Amino acid sequence: MKKMYFTVLLAVLAVLGVNAQDHKHGSPHGGTVKSAGDFHIEVSVKDGMVMAYLLDGKEKAMANTGVTGTALIQTADGQTSTITLIPSGKEGFMYTLDKGKKYNKAIVTFVSAGKTASASFDLASKPKPAADGHNHQH
Repeated sequence: MKKMYFTVLLAVLAVLGVNAQDHKHGSPHGGTVKSAGDFHIEVSVKDGMVMAYLLDGKEKAMANTGVTGTALIQTADGQTSTITLIPSGKEGFMYTLDKGKKYNKAIVTFVSAGKTASASFDLASKPKPAADGHNHQH
């Protein structure tokens, strides 16, 4: 049931146009930035720590005061869970992934001043380049 819910939610987000658009985004924190209605959302993953930021229409980080966030996480086996994002610093939100699991996607949702912003992000591990700097997994 959760897998079906996640699939339907992804389809709805695609129809509403809150997934990535076909234009380049700035990345104030070095993460991946996606359009999310009137906003943008930036997500970065490092060592199992996920940082998420709500950005304004000009891709400037917004203060996290008065903002709530959640992430619907899908693991590689299709299981889903919802995580409440924890404020971190003045602009960010964070959550920690279980290092024993493999992840596919996260749908990050923020609510600020009654407006909702959502975007889907790929959490799947990317193959690391070989010692010679090339990706030999074609």
